[in-house]
Amino acid sequence: MLSDLNAKGAIIRGVNFGNTQGSSVQSSMDLQIAGKVSKDVSVTASISDHNLPIQADGYTQTLDEFDKIFIRLNIKKNTIIKAGNIEPENHTGYFSKYQRRSMGLALDTKLGTENSTRLNLSAGVSRSEFHRIRFQGIEGSQGPYRLTGKNGETFITVISGSEQVFLDGVLMKRGKSQDYTINYNTGEITFTSFRPIYQQNFITVSYNYTNRNYTRYLFTGGVQRDFDKLKLGVSWFSESDNKFAPLSLDLSERDEEILAKAGSNPALMYAPSAAETNYDPNKILYRKVSHPNGDYYEFSTDSSLTLYQVAFTYFGENKGDYKIKQTTNNGQVFEYVGANNGDYSPLRKLPAPQKSQMISAHSVYEMDRGRVVTDFSLSNFDANTFSTLDNHQNIGYAGHILAEKTFSKNNWTATPKVEFRHISSRYHILDRINDVEFARNFNLSQEFNQRTQNQLVLGIDNHWAKQGNLSYQFNLLNERSSYRGVKNDFQFDWNTRRTSTTAYFSHLGTRSPLQHTRVKGGTEYRLLGAKGFWAAGGSMEYNAKHLDNLNTLETDSYSWKELFVQKKIGDSTRTKLLAKLYYRTNDSVQSRQLKKVNDILGLMAESQIIKTEKSTLNAQVHYRRFFIKDSLIKQRTEDFILGNILYSQQLFRNGMRLQAFYELGNGREILRDFQYIKVPAGQGFYKWTDYSGDGIQQIDEFEIAEYSDLAQYIRVYTNAIKYVPSNKNKLQLALFVNPAVIFNSENDFLKRWNFNLSIFSQNSYYKGKRTLVLSPFERNASQILKNQNILGSIQFSNNEKSGWNGSYQFINNNNIINANQSNEVQKMTSNTLTIGYWFSRQFRIDWENRYQNSAHFSEVFKTRDYKIRQAETKPKLIYSPTDAIQVEFSSSYKVKNRLEASDFLKAYNITGSLQWSFSRTVIRGMFSFINNDFSGNSNSIVGNVMLDGLKPGKNKVWTLYFQQPLTRLIQMNLNYEGRNSGDRTIHIGSVQVSANF
Repeated sequence: MLSDLNAKGAIIRGVNFGNTQGSSVQSSMDLQIAGKVSKDVSVTASISDHNLPIQADGYTQTLDEFDKIFIRLNIKKNTIIKAGNIEPENHTGYFSKYQRRSMGLALDTKLGTENSTRLNLSAGVSRSEFHRIRFQGIEGSQGPYRLTGKNGETFITVISGSEQVFLDGVLMKRGKSQDYTINYNTGEITFTSFRPIYQQNFITVSYNYTNRNYTRYLFTGGVQRDFDKLKLGVSWFSESDNKFAPLSLDLSERDEEILAKAGSNPALMYAPSAAETNYDPNKILYRKVSHPNGDYYEFSTDSSLTLYQVAFTYFGENKGDYKIKQTTNNGQVFEYVGANNGDYSPLRKLPAPQKSQMISAHSVYEMDRGRVVTDFSLSNFDANTFSTLDNHQNIGYAGHILAEKTFSKNNWTATPKVEFRHISSRYHILDRINDVEFARNFNLSQEFNQRTQNQLVLGIDNHWAKQGNLSYQFNLLNERSSYRGVKNDFQFDWNTRRTSTTAYFSHLGTRSPLQHTRVKGGTEYRLLGAKGFWAAGGSMEYNAKHLDNLNTLETDSYSWKELFVQKKIGDSTRTKLLAKLYYRTNDSVQSRQLKKVNDILGLMAESQIIKTEKSTLNAQVHYRRFFIKDSLIKQRTEDFILGNILYSQQLFRNGMRLQAFYELGNGREILRDFQYIKVPAGQGFYKWTDYSGDGIQQIDEFEIAEYSDLAQYIRVYTNAIKYVPSNKNKLQLALFVNPAVIFNSENDFLKRWNFNLSIFSQNSYYKGKRTLVLSPFERNASQILKNQNILGSIQFSNNEKSGWNGSYQFINNNNIINANQSNEVQKMTSNTLTIGYWFSRQFRIDWENRYQNSAHFSEVFKTRDYKIRQAETKPKLIYSPTDAIQVEFSSSYKVKNRLEASDFLKAYNITGSLQWSFSRTVIRGMFSFINNDFSGNSNSIVGNVMLDGLKPGKNKVWTLYFQQPLTRLIQMNLNYEGRNSGDRTIHIGSVQVSANF
């Protein structure tokens, strides 16, 4: 039966070594298995293991192992066993809803057929932390919006695929052509132009993020028994940190003592961060300064003093004693500015180990057209297992009951319901138990504020067949001694053959230290036609909050009103036009009263302008004009626009294909600082050269490495980050042309031609007073980001009648990167013409000619500025006497001239290579001799660019590659690289064994 198993994948193990680097190990494994183990057991498995460095240009500064193991056994038809990366989740109970990720084992089995019992168990080690945040959108900003950790960590790595994003209670979809995109490495969400974001939007995001504080154990389970009309279930959940097994933490006895005295109060979980250390020029160190008002730390490079390494924590504006003074490659330098005059303090947060346990009982009794649902739950939550001070507050309980029944007469049906919920103040909610808009609907700061909460719900839903619905719901929510809210909700819709009417109304009145009155409602009337509809309507919200016995309003009170008219032309297969014109007024608190702050006139339109088998043209735009009331200026206007166009066209029997996407809008651009972190040789992207000779790593001394042994650094972002309002646009275009197909020709000469053009241009500008920037090629002083790549090519292929071939390629790259509070501009334009001739199947020549201009400009590091013009000619001969042997010989002459200085290079290159292949054995060798006749400063960044990482004078570079199968499935690869520039010879080697099956 094992012969029914299908397995495929690869296992790779390798070692890198060299005389200028230590040895390092690389390993990876990808394995997929599917099939039957026996008659009743089938298996599905996916196993991957990679120890490659974590993605660069993120916030993670360490190497980590990436592995994923998933094994699933199906036993008969009633049992499933999962092992590896499992996702324990539960959605049945009212209080026991959760979704986690762990590494462990899970069992799900069903016993019996009638009156069956279902059992599920899981046990594992969790590598992530679950968290949910809620925030308000920024007017006209698509993002990015930053996700944070449970303890306020501002830089986290989100677990891929773990997020759920809600916009005003509606679940969003991830994807560039959907609602949002997410950078898991930086924890940032950006909404696409298909989903505009406004200030009135509320965004809720739940997600798992990496947690390397403590080893966390996760145990979950549940059992459910089904009878004819009754379902009984019990579920349990336990998630606990092992305080004796910290991962990335290094807690001292003093730290543990601080946590033991902190109880459950997070404000007390901080420790002094200063640690005495030896002088190191590549570290930011401080000296302690004595002062009558208290000691403080001052940046110092004096090796004769007692120095300290200090970590600073952000506490908020004017809640600390220090501010950031400057940023270097070694990190940020902080300066003491006086008590409560800064944003940072020399303290470090001590993450406390936690324990969360829950057990819940659940029952559902089904009756004739009705049901009764009950839930009861106990929780045990310890916010700090190092301390026993507040353990009497750990245990809480909650209960819930729901009863509903449906009655009907003729074409009318009614479903009344009654629901009651009680939650004690010490109960701990695992995830959410209500819909995502619950807190907002009741004017609460969050779903549960750790106060005893009671909720009574009475409601009735009425339905008239083929005509409409009318529903009413009464909500009484009480939080002991702090809040009492009464909410009434009505919803109505009625349909006729030509019309459709919908309406809703909600009123909330509360008694608490803050008195709330919230009224919300809206209506829409549609006149239906054969090809669409007309619609008109309006909506409003009034939300007043004031202190008890006072008539003055709190600052977060607001109101708004909106009227709209809408038109749709189209049917179920195509929307020719969907347009909406609306007018909105917004009021906020000024002088303790609600006053108008702005009027908004908006237009939304989308259309499938063209939709045929060969052509599509879709457009979408949203324009908003703000008429802002200002106390200093009578009125000013501000505009926001967001839109996109998608075009696809096939012409001339598909001989010409065009795809284009253009979008523009407003958002926020990130101004980041970064630094370079050392990693094992060959696993980085950058190299460091001490051009200044002071032994201190400066940001302008790092460059992209030309050779693997020099690639010892990756670039990561620091904690310093700033968002600025921006205008954005993007253009993507691809054009493919086949002349022979266009002219429907069998001409051999015409068949040999192909033309390609691709353009990508993405730009971001400081917003200022401009509403938008239309041109994707505009360059001005307000530009923050530019990523422009243009590639055009012409190909002329050989055929059986003629051996001539050739190609022309044009490349234009123009990039602007903002980092470390400055812009860096990189430009490159290249023209390459290649002509070749096949004398026979064994022998051909190619002649490549290139003319290139490149430039680099930096606002801060002027040593990186250059303009270089390059011309190169390179003939190459290729001879293959047999299918197993190929010989290549080439020579090149290259000239580089720095235009703004006297740096000049003439380089001669002679290269020969030989490859022999027999069966599955491959041997390939290459040797190059490069003579660099260079005038200029070779020990500089510009000199390194001109010399391509080599030295003036004679240089030799060689490689040897050997590939040998050891068995039918196992293969060995040997790779050797060497180079010599007149001084020391560099040797780099690697051995890799791979098994493919």
